[in-house]
Amino acid sequence: MKVVVMGAGLAGVTTAWYLAKDGHDVVVVDREPQVAAVASFANGGIIAASRGYPWPADGLLAAIVASLARVDPELWLWGLEHLALRGSYSRILDAKVRLLRYSQARLRELVAETGIEYRRLANGVLYIYRDAAALERGWQRAAVMRDLGFDLRILDAASVKAKEPAMADVAGAIHAPDDEAGDSALFCRALADKCRARGVSFVLECEILEPVSVDVEVRELVTGKGRIRGDAFVCALGVMDTKLRERLGVRLPVYPVKGYSATVPLKGAGPTHAAIDESRRLTWCPLGNELRITGGAEFVGHARGHRPADLQPLYDAVETLFPGAADFPRARTWDCRRPMTPETTPRFGAGPTYANVWFNVGHGHMGWAMAAGGGRITADLVAGRTPGIDLEGLRVLRS
Repeated sequence: MKVVVMGAGLAGVTTAWYLAKDGHDVVVVDREPQVAAVASFANGGIIAASRGYPWPADGLLAAIVASLARVDPELWLWGLEHLALRGSYSRILDAKVRLLRYSQARLRELVAETGIEYRRLANGVLYIYRDAAALERGWQRAAVMRDLGFDLRILDAASVKAKEPAMADVAGAIHAPDDEAGDSALFCRALADKCRARGVSFVLECEILEPVSVDVEVRELVTGKGRIRGDAFVCALGVMDTKLRERLGVRLPVYPVKGYSATVPLKGAGPTHAAIDESRRLTWCPLGNELRITGGAEFVGHARGHRPADLQPLYDAVETLFPGAADFPRARTWDCRRPMTPETTPRFGAGPTYANVWFNVGHGHMGWAMAAGGGRITADLVAGRTPGIDLEGLRVLRS
């Protein structure tokens, strides 16, 4: 069967890999000039199955409410749906953790099979707290994850110092030894090469314009480089054009949540673990002789671009913890639009209009952690197999 995958980020490339392993003829189409050029390009790098807490996180509610003052009907609908979920914490947690655990296992299998190198850090992830009260609150919050079987360990200031000698003093941390990190774009591009070796074609710099259907099936895509025929189609796009969503015949409540990223050369002793600074809401991930720093969650629509002032709070936070370690003037900066559903969980399955169009979308801020599992699930659905996990709470909305 010929399967056309729309999107060459983590979701699309992992899906293509599993489809190719199943023996399909696979074509991946993307408007960007290279694989992993948008949401999968310079993200935080952390693969954190143990941190599958549902949003809203602290402070997010205020950001959403403030943003609702803008004339943006798409945000209004998304925000209201998100706010309506505030009593659904347990249900969303269950779905999110189910997917994260499954995806973590699939990723490890995939890496063992392919030998892909992507600056992997397998020494666990630190969740840093700058004061004792915040550490205690974080440990109490983590009780639900410990009850679910995740290995989480509370560290005092001395224990943190032993793990990160270059770090300034903090109150403590939670260490998740089974969480890991790495360069998602490097992974995605290496996997794309493995896909090509299996016969997968990549058509890049190719704008997807609209599907052409006959009855309840799509037969081909109209693109900027001509028509691409297929027997089945997978939508693994990030932040989609509204018109394209409508033409694919499904309601997808996916909204871009903007964040900022800097990849900074190290000039002194820096961190050896990936970490989240829970007190300042930023993430860092060592990538060889560089440090990836990410943070921010803004609801500003589809606007791209950033200013030095957007990155400065991230720099200031890292500088207080690792004085003199990072060469900020040489940073490569970037802004990301995370494709987020109101539940902050992705959507899988076929839509209500076309029987041969499958979706693997809405991975949001944990796309790197969910990619391998999402790709395997989608390939299973295309093949008519029952996925490896229950998709309750993770399916495309049928209404």
